Amino acid sequence: MSAYCLGQLIAPIFSSRLSDASEVPQVGFLQRGRTQVHVYGTRRIRIGDLSPGASKQLGPLLGPISSCSAPVTSKNIPAEDQSLMKIHAFVVIQRGVQPQLGGCVFSRLEHIQHIQTAFAAAHLELTPLRNYNPSLYFDIPHFASDMAEAAMTANNAGVATALQQCRTKLKAHQLTALEFLRTNESSVDQKLALWRHPGNVWLRRFTAQAGINTPDNSTKTQSQGSILADDMGLGKKLTSLTFILASADFAVQFQWEDWITQSAATLVICPQATLSNWEHEIRCKGHVDPH
Repeated sequence: MSAYCLGQLIAPIFSSRLSDASEVPQVGFLQRGRTQVHVYGTRRIRIGDLSPGASKQLGPLLGPISSCSAPVTSKNIPAEDQSLMKIHAFVVIQRGVQPQLGGCVFSRLEHIQHIQTAFAAAHLELTPLRNYNPSLYFDIPHFASDMAEAAMTANNAGVATALQQCRTKLKAHQLTALEFLRTNESSVDQKLALWRHPGNVWLRRFTAQAGINTPDNSTKTQSQGSILADDMGLGKKLTSLTFILASADFAVQFQWEDWITQSAATLVICPQATLSNWEHEIRCKGHVDPH
């Protein structure tokens, strides 16, 4: 395997020439200049540039000066390719909001550490793609899978135990979903963490310009529910079953707070037509240890 998806890039675009630019999200590409990386949209209209710091770090990844970014076109990236990364890039422009560059970043295995170091130096984050579908990108796998599992198990003993009881190795999007469910069930207030996430920089700028009140340092904590809305066939039942295993210890603690009226059991409500599917996942496929 010579190519991997490293995650999603989100970066601000600095420009003073947006009067003729379309506000519809559009396919884009990058070009390495002598001092800056230029961002172009459809019809090769120049949208703007990356910041000087991002240009300095990401420019060499594109190849020689005047080189342009390109998306992946096959499962393999040739070793002789002068660019160290491939990008499926798009540009998002909204009136009154700084435009943004987004896209999926791909690379050969031997260049991954170099690219991650460059992004870190540019203060840009490569965010693992939840719901990443390899079939849309020539069956190129997501590199974040093993790292996501390592990070989760290091930070949460319950998740580590659940993954040991799970006989089927979870994919990257399922690990991300598991962390999403676990976080929402926690009593720790995640509002500020979500608000400050790099992917929401456009929202912070918009609310600031519009004079909308933003989240404060509230001390209130409350567990929340979650909606796991992955596409059909991406393993929602397996993710849910693993989460039940991961929360088993908390369920027992909940029961012992009032063992007469509270239960450690997990109630699964589903249409009768899908009940057999749940039983099949547990008993026939053997994804998890039912005991």
